[in-house]
Amino acid sequence: MTTAAITAKSKGKKQTAVKSNELQSVRETVESVVVAFILAFLFRAFVAEAFVIPTGSMAPTLMGAHKDVVCEYCGNQYQAGASEEFNSETGAFSNAVTIASTCAVCRGRNVYDLRGNANHDTFSGDRILVSKFDYVLSDPKRWDVLVFKYPDESRMNYIKRLIGLPGEQLQISGGDIYIKSDSDWQIARKPPGKIRAMRQVVSDTSFRAEALIDKGWPSLWQPWSGGEQNGRFAIEHSSDAWSAKLTASPSPEFIRYYHKVADSSTWRDAEAGRDIPEVNPYASQLITDFLSYNSSLTVPRSYIYVPGSSVFDENYNVHTASQMADGASSRGIASAKRNSGYHWVGDLISDFDVEILSESGTFIVDTIEFGVRFRASINVADGSVVLTCSGEEGAIEAFGGTSSVEGTCRLRGAGKYRVELANVDDQIVLWVNGKVAEFSKPTEFDSRTFRNGSQRRPHWSETDPLDAAPLAIGGQEIDLAVSRARVFRDIYYISIQGGSEYSDYNLFRESDIRAATPELSATAGRMSAIDMILEVYAHPEWWSETSLFDLRGDRNFQLDAGQYFPMGDNSSSSFDARAWRGGHFVDERYLLGKALLVFWPHTWNSPVPYTPNFARMGLIR
Repeated sequence: MTTAAITAKSKGKKQTAVKSNELQSVRETVESVVVAFILAFLFRAFVAEAFVIPTGSMAPTLMGAHKDVVCEYCGNQYQAGASEEFNSETGAFSNAVTIASTCAVCRGRNVYDLRGNANHDTFSGDRILVSKFDYVLSDPKRWDVLVFKYPDESRMNYIKRLIGLPGEQLQISGGDIYIKSDSDWQIARKPPGKIRAMRQVVSDTSFRAEALIDKGWPSLWQPWSGGEQNGRFAIEHSSDAWSAKLTASPSPEFIRYYHKVADSSTWRDAEAGRDIPEVNPYASQLITDFLSYNSSLTVPRSYIYVPGSSVFDENYNVHTASQMADGASSRGIASAKRNSGYHWVGDLISDFDVEILSESGTFIVDTIEFGVRFRASINVADGSVVLTCSGEEGAIEAFGGTSSVEGTCRLRGAGKYRVELANVDDQIVLWVNGKVAEFSKPTEFDSRTFRNGSQRRPHWSETDPLDAAPLAIGGQEIDLAVSRARVFRDIYYISIQGGSEYSDYNLFRESDIRAATPELSATAGRMSAIDMILEVYAHPEWWSETSLFDLRGDRNFQLDAGQYFPMGDNSSSSFDARAWRGGHFVDERYLLGKALLVFWPHTWNSPVPYTPNFARMGLIR
C-alpha cells in the first residue's frame, strides 16, 4: 500500500470520528434540553411555580396592575390600583384609564403625568414564586398567603390569605375574625410578625405636606398633660422638620395623636395659595379603613388617547387631566374605586424613633380602644416594663384576672431606640428595636368581657378625648426627643351587608343611618349614607348618643372537613369567600400552594429604564 493510500485512509477515519463526535455532541445537547424541560415541568408541577398577580385584592401586600406613586405634596410613596385598565378575561386594554389617586398620609390628590413622567405608566403585577411542596408536608396555616383554583371556574387562579380552617365556625365582626370554640367565640390573633407585615399606614411625620403646613395646618401630635391641653413637650412642626422634645417633669407628660384629614376644599385652597379655614389642633376624627390603592380615578380611554391607539390625544396634558379629576363629583366623569374608607378601625400600631436623654425615669406609650387605655411604662434604668389596663371606671382586670403584667425589654439607659406598641386582635405587643418584649403573663385579653353590646364604640369625654386621641407617647422624670412618629392600622375585615358597596352597614337602609346621626345640619337632606357616617366620626361629642355603631352587621360561616376560607388583604376590594355565590369556601383539592416570595416586582422606567425594584423583592408574610 502506498503512502498516499495510507494517508487517505487515515484522513477518512479522522473525518468519520469528527462527524461521530459532532453527532454525539448534538445528541447530548438535545438530551440536555429535553431533560431540562422535563425537570422544569416536574419542578413546576410538584415543587414551585411562578405567578403574576392580576388584581389588587391582596394590596398592599401584593400588587396587581398598579401605579407606583411618590406623592407630590408630602413625598410618601404609595401604590394605587390600575386593574380597571385591562379586560380581566383577555388582558386587552379596557375603556378605562386611571388618571389620579390619593395619598393616605396627607390626602393630597396626585394627578398622573402620563405623557411626561415615565414612572407614571401603569406597572404590571408582582411576579411571585409559589411553593407546591409546603402543603404536601404540612397543613395550611391561618394567615398563610396561598394560591388556589377559583371553585366556580377552575381555570382561574386566585391568591388570598387563609382565614378559616376546616371544621371551623367563623364570624366576621367589627373588622376582626372570631372562631367558635365549644360554646364561646374566640378572636383569631395574628402573631407579632404578621401584625407588622399586614399593617397599613395612616400617618407619618417624615412626610409633611408643605402646601398645608405653610397655611397653618397643625401637627397631628399635640401636648397633653394630666388631663390638660398643652404641656412641657416642645413640638417643632414645619415643612422642613418635625420633632417633639420633653424636659423632665415630676408628673407624666404626653403628646397624643389627633387624627384629621384635609378635605378636597381645603386642598383646593392650599394649592391655590389661599388661606385655609382655621383648624383646631385638638379636633379629631376616627381613623378609618381608607386605602390609597382603592382611591384611583378613571376616565374613558378616548379622553386620553386617540381612539384605537396608544397615541396621546393632542389636547391631553397633566393640566387637562387635573381638570378631569376636578369634575369627578360634579360631572361624574371620573369614578373612585369601591370604598372611600368609612369603617372605624380601633386596632392601631404606633411606631416611634426616640432618643432617651436620661439614665433613669419612666418612658410611656399608650393605646386606647373602646375608651380602654393600655399603657406600657418602661423603667429606663433597668428595662423593666409594667403593662396596665384601665378605663373611665378605673382599673380593668383584662389580663387573666389582673389589671397589670410585668415584663422586660431592650430599652435600658440613654440612647436611640425604635419603640412600637400594637393593640391588635385583643392583644398588646411591644417591640423595642425590633425585639418583642417578654411578659410574665400573656398580654392577650377578651375585650367583650369589659366592653360589650353598645359599649363597643369609640368613647370620648370632656376631660379626656380617649378614642379621639387614641395613641400617646410620653414620660415622667425623663428627658427625651421623638424624631419620627408613625401610625398604622390593622386590616379591617368587612362583613359585607346590603348594598353595592362592601360595607358593614346596610347602605340600602339609609333612613336608619340618618336616624342615628344626631344634630344633622341643614344640608343633611343631600348627604349620602357614607357622608353621614363620616359626619358622626368627626363629632366625638355624638359618640355616646348615636346608635350608628350598633348598625354594623356580622357574618357567620360554617366550614366542613377539607374546606378553607380565604380573604384578600384589600378587604374592601377583594372578591373572596365572603362574596362567592356558591359555597363560601375552597375545597382542599383546589389548593395549589403557598406564596413564598416576590422575586420580580415591576422595574422602574426612569431615570434608567428597566431598573430593578429591589425594595419590593422579598418573602411574602
